[in-house]
Amino acid sequence: MYNLSTSVQSVRSKLILLAALSWTTTAIAAPAADAPPLAATVAALVDQALAANLEIARSEAEVAGRLAEIDEARARFRPSLDFTSRYTRADGGRTFDLPVGDLLNPVYAALNATAGTSFNPIQNQSINFLRSTEQDTRVTLTQSLYDARNAPALAASRELHRSAAASLAALRARLVRDVKQGYYALLAARDGASILDHALDLARDNLRANQSLFTNGKVTRDYVLRADADRLALEQQKRAAASAVTLAASYLNLLRRLPLDTELPLATIDAESAASGRAALASRTGAQTLARLTDFAIERRPELTAQAAALSASGDQESVARAAFKPRVFLSVDAGSQGEHYRFGSEDRFVLASVVVQFKAFSGGADTARVASSRAATDALRAERDQTKLRIQLDVQRALEALDVADASLDTAAQRAAAADAALAIVSRKRDLGQVNQTEFLDSRNALTDAQLNLSRTRADALTRLADLEYAVGAAADNP
Repeated sequence: MYNLSTSVQSVRSKLILLAALSWTTTAIAAPAADAPPLAATVAALVDQALAANLEIARSEAEVAGRLAEIDEARARFRPSLDFTSRYTRADGGRTFDLPVGDLLNPVYAALNATAGTSFNPIQNQSINFLRSTEQDTRVTLTQSLYDARNAPALAASRELHRSAAASLAALRARLVRDVKQGYYALLAARDGASILDHALDLARDNLRANQSLFTNGKVTRDYVLRADADRLALEQQKRAAASAVTLAASYLNLLRRLPLDTELPLATIDAESAASGRAALASRTGAQTLARLTDFAIERRPELTAQAAALSASGDQESVARAAFKPRVFLSVDAGSQGEHYRFGSEDRFVLASVVVQFKAFSGGADTARVASSRAATDALRAERDQTKLRIQLDVQRALEALDVADASLDTAAQRAAAADAALAIVSRKRDLGQVNQTEFLDSRNALTDAQLNLSRTRADALTRLADLEYAVGAAADNP
């Protein structure tokens, strides 16, 4: 037999369910009218962090230093010109004695006696090896004609510069990932605080309803006490949530090198944020499968580029060490003035040109040890590069698996939140009619709060895992 009361209750329940589903979509998924776009906000925060980060500034200075080392290595192929001027005053020192008087005076005396000449006697001569005053002013031109060290030294400088630039790119990619994940954590904490605010409002409404029922003698006092305990528990959780928001904001301001209490723009993570971000990543990489993403990472990760450049530089440095066993040939030209005074007459000017061949015949085994050390450093870098390649492959696999799990949880989390909200709407109506006990209502309210917090965390976690995958494949800094 048709029961009008049952039909009315059924229609009422369906209306409550539809209203609850609509509320859930508005409260959690829909962005506020004045909320800034998520992608643009993240990009602005990333730019600020990249511009302000001190570690990046230090790395940029290192890259500039490596570039200067390339210019220094190139200069070894060009001639060098040195100017030297020396003025000396000497007193004492060794002398060279010439007995000129002892040798010639007897001869002069005999000639004077026999031939009637008039030679005067002379003194013995003492010549100082050091002049009392002397100046030496010269310009020296030196040009390397053959040096086996120069070419590999230049190549090593170029590779070290490439390694430093790749290390800078790796640092920038890590900072991009950290800013993104920090911002997603902030949004999740903000949403968690809002959800707890809403739950606290429900708890207060429940306390008032039970107080009214108790006053009218429909329930016992334990209903009121249980509702009050639930309210106090939520207030405690709200304080912890507010602290989480503060700490997340402080971390982001720290990355941007700003005062920790600087206000941050708060965007909204909606149901499509993770999907649109993953589609953008697929568009940039041209790959979605694990194998293709791994190949992309091997080609693009700046850590591998830095290690490959360092490995090449180590090989060049080994060549520099081997060059010690080869001769060096260079041209040296000196032109200037020498004498007791600063003069540039024909008797004072001089020009010297030399071709010098220099070969180290024995160094006590130091050159051989240097070659062995360079070879060992090359082997160590090769092993480190291979280990990094394996680690990157595992990083890509882990990040992709985590993102797939997070993506698969999004729909489930949304449906759970909608169902919990609809259930609470029904239980709240029954409570107002005195048809459910307090435990059933509190369980329903807790289920809604947990479901909404889970949905917020799941959406933020999906974007966090996406940031991990972007970093793992080497696309973190392509499009912040």
